[in-house]
Amino acid sequence: MNEETQDVGSWTELASLSDYFTQYGSGSSLYDITLTDLYRYLKNPHANIENIRKASKYFTNKHGVVKEVLRTMKSLPSLNYRLSWSSYDDVKKIKKYESKINEFLDDIDVVNMVRDGLYEVGEIGTIVTCLRAKKYVQFLDIDDLRINKQRNGKWVVEYDLSTISSYSKTMDKLAIIESLPDEVTLKAYNLYKNKGEDYRYVELKNCDVISIDANRNFPFGLPYTLGAWSSLLQKEVINRVERSVADRIVKQILILYANTIDKEGIKPPDKAIITHYFNEVSKLMKRKDGIDYTNSAESSGTGVVALPFFMKLQALEVNTEMFKKELYDKVNNDVFMNLGVSPALIYGGDGGNFSSSQVNSSKFFRYIFSIIDKFERVINQYIKSMLPKDLGCKFSFTRSTILDHDKYVAECKELYMQTSIIEPWLNALDPNGYMSLLSQAKYEQEVLKTQDFIKPPLNAHTLSGADNLGGRPEDGSPTNENTIKSKTSGGNQNPEPQSQ
Repeated sequence: MNEETQDVGSWTELASLSDYFTQYGSGSSLYDITLTDLYRYLKNPHANIENIRKASKYFTNKHGVVKEVLRTMKSLPSLNYRLSWSSYDDVKKIKKYESKINEFLDDIDVVNMVRDGLYEVGEIGTIVTCLRAKKYVQFLDIDDLRINKQRNGKWVVEYDLSTISSYSKTMDKLAIIESLPDEVTLKAYNLYKNKGEDYRYVELKNCDVISIDANRNFPFGLPYTLGAWSSLLQKEVINRVERSVADRIVKQILILYANTIDKEGIKPPDKAIITHYFNEVSKLMKRKDGIDYTNSAESSGTGVVALPFFMKLQALEVNTEMFKKELYDKVNNDVFMNLGVSPALIYGGDGGNFSSSQVNSSKFFRYIFSIIDKFERVINQYIKSMLPKDLGCKFSFTRSTILDHDKYVAECKELYMQTSIIEPWLNALDPNGYMSLLSQAKYEQEVLKTQDFIKPPLNAHTLSGADNLGGRPEDGSPTNENTIKSKTSGGNQNPEPQSQ
């Protein structure tokens, strides 16, 4: 009994031999944002709005699907625009101010400004625009601002001068002040530094707050992608497990088996022997850390170890089929469902049936246009400040996208054929607006005089109303393309069926 107990004790001592190799490189121990964090954010979004904005940037930069949705939001609307005047009595005055407005819209690069705004407001939920010298629109860093009160229904934006103190060098401070709105000056900053908190905040002019999914009495909105974060975190967990499994395949776990050294199968090998071979195997596995890879033409290699008959070295088998395809499909579908978009809308292909994609895209478009409505309000405020009180002008974007733009152009053409209103059609054809096409036509006719050298063929589109074949009939009634084609082919000269 004493001998048997002693042998069991020897085996127990041998079981203490182990070693550990970190799996940090696989990402298995990384937790940037947890579900606990997310639930805390969702419980009180207003109290955690800064963390929510930071988390949104994290998800945007880490997950391609989030960035693609925001890129789609930015690029889908065609953003053709037009001006509608309140009165057309004074044509000379309209031409004067229309030229100023178009020049202003070119200066602020209105289309790209709105596209950038769509992306940023979708990413962090809120942007603050600032019109600088009526030349360009600057997006201010929300973390540098205080927005906690309204005046006449508009949020008051104040700059926090304490944020400038984070710049250590004087030149850096001067550069950052120069890049900020005109109200932020070196004098105001020095006044704050000398007299304290009472001078910390400077009210800014020409600033507007644009947010999505915000309460009416709270200035900050929530990121568009917030609903998909829980599914994205679940996907991250699965990815971590996959990386950990892959890491264990690359960094194999080896098991050193020790058998008995006697024929009866009772006596284990001495602990010193097993310890020796265990250390030798560990050295062999770690030896690659001492290789100078810069001078080595080949970083891979084969390790050789000699073991006695009663010992065996074997790799631990890793289960590589932990998750089935159905789980991946479910997680991906949950992500897109919570983002509120169809995979077909983002990536194309067979990401869903046609009808569901159409319904989904219409819903997504309405959401985008609700944000565009807010940009239109801001732009119309800019335009209003440029006009006299007796003249009004409304700026508006067309409600079309790159997916239905051809249909929109056809509708504008049909409007022209029925009513001779051509401006919407020209705006739809040229993203730079109808003035671009009119300028081109004037250049061709008055400078190049193309009409003197190029004669278009006679057809339904080129015959004039004087020929009574196109345009408006002699009685002034509107006509359409089908009427023109019918007259050109002589269809109206055929007698009625009952008169034949």
